[in-house]
Amino acid sequence: MISIRQTSVRSGRIGGQKRTSAKTLSAKQNILLRWHPRDKDGTIPVEALVDGAWYQGSGRTAPIALWDSHAGLFRTIGIQTWPDPANYPATRRRISGLKSEKHIQSPGGTFSPQKIIAR
Repeated sequence: MISIRQTSVRSGRIGGQKRTSAKTLSAKQNILLRWHPRDKDGTIPVEALVDGAWYQGSGRTAPIALWDSHAGLFRTIGIQTWPDPANYPATRRRISGLKSEKHIQSPGGTFSPQKIIAR
């Protein structure tokens, strides 16, 4: 007879009953995805997004973004490299800043979330 511990090890569930923030976030995302399934291209719909969570996907300015449900926008960090006119072409100037992108399903949207990363 196989013990319960051996069964969980064989099925890959070694974590057991331990609660972590990553497990809690994944469980919440999975529940939301049951009610609002992904699109055919794997995009998570707006209704299934968790406020304050980071998502990996494809966007105009960055592949990782933070979902801000109050504003209805993704927040990304954009980095641009511009030539420095005084020292061109020897040095370039890098400018970084907070950018906003809408969800791909909304009009004018450019970010398509595929996977939840962290909160």
